[in-house]
Amino acid sequence: MLRTKPCMQRLHHLLRNSHSHPSSHILSILDSTTNIRKLRQIHAHMILTGIFKDPFAASRLLASPALVEFTYTHSIFLQIPHPNLFICNTIIKKLVDSCHDGLTCHPLTVYQHMLEIGLRPNGHTFMYLIRALAARLEIRQGEEIHTWVLKLGFGYSQFVSSALVGFYVVLGHVESARRVFDEMPEPGMVLWTAMIRAYVCGNCPKEALGIFRDMRVKGLDIDSVGVATVVSACGQLGDLSVARKVHGFISKSGIEVDEFVNSGLLSMYGDCGSLDLARRLFDEMPGKNVFAWNAIIHQCAKHGRLDLAHQLFKEMPGRDVVSWNTMITGFSHAGRCKDALSLFHEMESSSDVKPNNLTLSSVLSACASLGALDLGTWIHVYIEKNNLNLEGSLDPSLIDMYSKCGSIGNALQVFEKTPWRDIFSWTSIICGLAMHGLAKDALCFFTQMLIAGIKPDDVTLVGVLTACAHAGLLDEGRRYFDAMEKVYKIPPKIEHFGCMIDLLGRMGHLREANDLIMEMPMRPNVVIWGALLSACRVHNDVELGEVAAERLLELDPYDLWVRVMLSNMYAEARKWDGVMRLRKEMKDMGMRKSPGCSLIEVNGMVHEFLPLFLILHQWKFKSTGYQHDSMTEEHR
Repeated sequence: MLRTKPCMQRLHHLLRNSHSHPSSHILSILDSTTNIRKLRQIHAHMILTGIFKDPFAASRLLASPALVEFTYTHSIFLQIPHPNLFICNTIIKKLVDSCHDGLTCHPLTVYQHMLEIGLRPNGHTFMYLIRALAARLEIRQGEEIHTWVLKLGFGYSQFVSSALVGFYVVLGHVESARRVFDEMPEPGMVLWTAMIRAYVCGNCPKEALGIFRDMRVKGLDIDSVGVATVVSACGQLGDLSVARKVHGFISKSGIEVDEFVNSGLLSMYGDCGSLDLARRLFDEMPGKNVFAWNAIIHQCAKHGRLDLAHQLFKEMPGRDVVSWNTMITGFSHAGRCKDALSLFHEMESSSDVKPNNLTLSSVLSACASLGALDLGTWIHVYIEKNNLNLEGSLDPSLIDMYSKCGSIGNALQVFEKTPWRDIFSWTSIICGLAMHGLAKDALCFFTQMLIAGIKPDDVTLVGVLTACAHAGLLDEGRRYFDAMEKVYKIPPKIEHFGCMIDLLGRMGHLREANDLIMEMPMRPNVVIWGALLSACRVHNDVELGEVAAERLLELDPYDLWVRVMLSNMYAEARKWDGVMRLRKEMKDMGMRKSPGCSLIEVNGMVHEFLPLFLILHQWKFKSTGYQHDSMTEEHR
């Protein structure tokens, strides 16, 4: 109370020394106030002086830029005795940005209150109302508002119709969005652009380009926003010839090409498979902003040109968080986890840009791949210290990191503290428990997940089947596999077949595993045949092992592991002619086993070590100017 007194005294002093009506000064202070504490003081003064009773003054309070907390906004709204249309529109607009904060206030409640006190909604009412319902993903209520829009004659409003198109797109009802568009007799540029964007969001690039062609036939000009959307559609389609035609149209039409269109063109060529054209366009750009740099770096990383992406990254005149995230995520996804962690250290220590959730998620993934528990724990502390784990968004990544680093106890602690247990959190802990051989715990968590009303996805079922395979739970595995389509409506993917073949192979049901491979709707890959070959090796089934090995060598004729496994099987079966044939084959092809290495984490850095005799062997050949052919570039 003592801390707020000087500010209140200054406020009273300002009002006493004013020569006009006090409310005008209150309103001028409201417009310039961005501090919520000062806003609360002004609110209290307005109530004490009676200014708050004026609907215009109350509406200005609601519209203050400092008012971002919806709970407080709603409390102000409830205090207004006679709200006008502007006030009701403002409170609905606040709901668009605070859909999970305003649980005590539903958009339709405000709308019904408007009708009860005799206020007639306008176009802004419906625009804000539709956007608020879209944020809440409420299709039934949105369709009800659509009916009111038509009933009150706002169906011909370009902006209301555009909001309806956006609403149906968010809910995945692209056909309904098209009906709204078709019902407009003379759609304007806003609605044309909204419909193109609707098809892009619905992953319907051909339809989006069809709308664009219709625009050109009608002789309508398209603005830079529409052009950027059309370029995105070309990238989705992946047709290079169409991309070239659209680029040619843009160049000839004289449309202003802004930074978003330029970066979109770069992404378009990259998504159409032509990194060379993207790079040529980038080199020809007179002024390259951060969007263009980020776009070309992303495309280089996407096409596996990580060294080129890193070179461009280092040449950037200015980097933002997207630039850092693109490189860190690119290294992490490509398996170059040490490079990802090294870049994160550079970002954290020398850059003014602070990591965000995507950065930390990628770094945690790299820690998980390398088993860097100490660094992963440090990042967890960093996240908690800087309050970056809002609503538990990083909890799945933390659970995955702890699980893969061997600390399932810490993974369980993170899960128990998760405020919102969504599909990702449940899946992470189920897969983590399965990875550690805790099958019964994994299946117990899966049951709890179903009880909580969370529908599993295909990754969740991979974790469940993996748990059954590791524990040898054959009957349970069969039951969950059969229930995928019948109960959970999830068609089995190749990963699920791989889990079942692993389970059948571990339990010695090799013929059943082979029959399941023959029944697969997709072509078996190396993982499928590899699982069967491993099972044949364990259970000494040379005949079926030869079949699996033959299929594997068809997929990769230079696979050393297959020949080693088959050679060992021949040796155990005392088929020495087979052993000698395979060894001669490997020798003739110049095959030899790659040197093993060890990883150790010291002070947050992961170091790689080769056995001493291999280091001496390597040094011997280097000293004579000869590089041993079995050493990879990374080992050298």
